[in-house]
Amino acid sequence: MATIRKEGQIHASPEQAWDALRDVGALHTRLAAGFVADTRMEGTARIVTFANGMVAHPPTCCPTNWRRMWTK
Repeated sequence: MATIRKEGQIHASPEQAWDALRDVGALHTRLAAGFVADTRMEGTARIVTFANGMVAHPPTCCPTNWRRMWTK
């Protein structure tokens, strides 16, 4: 499975951040606006439209015990 890592600062509580990460059908509005053009669910597949194409993949889950967070 591919992994994307990007560092940055956000102004949200951990609960708000994880709520956005779990909302797999709203990737284009809650998490990656401007990078992802559209997201829609078709059954168990998430269809993600990027500026350069489309990918269909079952979304992965994010159980709360998988949370990881680092601060400096």
